Amino acid sequence: MKFTEFFWDFDGTLFDTYPRVNRAIQKALKDVGVTASIAEIVPLSKVNIGHALQTLASDQYPQAKQQYDLHAEEEGYDTMRPYPGAERLLQSICAHGGRNYLYTIRGRTAVAALHHYGLDRYFTDFVSKEDGFPRKPAPDALLYLMEKHHLTAKDCVMVGDRDIDLGSGVNAGMATALFDPGHYYDSCRADYRCETLAALMYDLVWEGKAEDLSMADMLTLQRTLQALHPNWGAADNPEKGFKWLLWMLGEAGEVIDVVKKNSPDRLMQPGFVRQCLVEELTDVAMYFNDVLNVYSITPEEFSQAYFDKMQRNLHRDYTAEHKEKYGK
Repeated sequence: MKFTEFFWDFDGTLFDTYPRVNRAIQKALKDVGVTASIAEIVPLSKVNIGHALQTLASDQYPQAKQQYDLHAEEEGYDTMRPYPGAERLLQSICAHGGRNYLYTIRGRTAVAALHHYGLDRYFTDFVSKEDGFPRKPAPDALLYLMEKHHLTAKDCVMVGDRDIDLGSGVNAGMATALFDPGHYYDSCRADYRCETLAALMYDLVWEGKAEDLSMADMLTLQRTLQALHPNWGAADNPEKGFKWLLWMLGEAGEVIDVVKKNSPDRLMQPGFVRQCLVEELTDVAMYFNDVLNVYSITPEEFSQAYFDKMQRNLHRDYTAEHKEKYGK
């Protein structure tokens, strides 16, 4: 890994909370007699909530902020979800010997959300609004965590979706990584930047060497691809399952063509032919993973079924079964 200590912002980085934040802002503005569309609110809330309310309701800001606080927690966890790939990234950091820390200006609801989705187990420590540190980009909270856990800045990276997140990292002397799928901060200085958490994992954790992808990794990467091309309509859309199965079989046919047209020796030796074989098998695997995603089959569900079937197969007497079925 490029770093061993990962410091995480919450809203807009680990969790996609902006839609609910923007709805709460819209409701608060309506309460004070201001009409604003979500499209107007989005770029303003990416700066911060106060900026959005000040810009759209400057004369009624105190009332609007009070109403926002009331509306902000009206919705449950269903609209406070981790970004695709968040759990796998946190898990991968821990598996590689790294540690995760939360640094958010949100209250303890952030820690509660991590707990709700089972993600708190990947964290070593948490800092939230209740801890009373100066707001970002002040480095105080990061410096506190570094001192508490005996960390050196060269091993640390601050990951966030806004300039103030990265500013706190810079002020603490650590590296910064910008997660900015909407390209709101293209001009922001960052040591690393990415549009997906899968890309961040590939760069900072795997360091560009995907030597042993797990099923969870592959499904995450496929979901990331589908999110970039929603018009393909694969993920969580069982009505498209038949189409993806046919495409998988089509790719299997291309594998057959490569095998049929080349000798075993050429297929086994490094070179263009073997490269073609592996690439076509990869296409099959990609469509297979699309099929799993279409029907919302999780890595755990598939792995358990595979393991159970393998246990049965390992103890089967194929000769006896064949004789019983075919009489010879």
